[in-house]
Amino acid sequence: ITRRAKCSVMLLINPSVERHPCEHIVVNGFDSPQTKDTIEAAFIVAKAFGTPKITLVEEISRSKVAVSVDDDRSLRKATLRKERLRRQEQTRVRDVVKKLPAEIKKDVNWVTQSIFGRRGYSIGHYARIVRSDLLIMNAQENSSFFDRFFTNFAVFLIGLGCAILARA
Repeated sequence: ITRRAKCSVMLLINPSVERHPCEHIVVNGFDSPQTKDTIEAAFIVAKAFGTPKITLVEEISRSKVAVSVDDDRSLRKATLRKERLRRQEQTRVRDVVKKLPAEIKKDVNWVTQSIFGRRGYSIGHYARIVRSDLLIMNAQENSSFFDRFFTNFAVFLIGLGCAILARA
């Protein structure tokens, strides 16, 4: 769903037949042109649902911190690089939230959280761990033919492998 969507997507983490109040929303704060609109929509939804808490999650790719850790010096270098990236991302997201109208931010507590890992997968895992009720994701950015082909081909191979294992 999220790969093909042309707009932001809201995903229920634990859907149920009975209605439960939405207590916590996790929002993708990845650096893209749609992020401002996605964050604004999240605050509007939180206001409408009466949700008291929003967590804006910046997913930072591991490739940005790609340092092989062999000794204390390289460990310190990797740690400093991660911390610098985390601060930059938090500042960027805070600037986006500052520009939003005050009336949609009223009565909603929000925090930022940086996570390192594969984009899309790590935020879904994070949302489950913190027991979020709703996950709001940006629209997929337009990618090249090769990006789409290899991603879809990898998904096909994984599905084929699962089918083969199921028959065995």
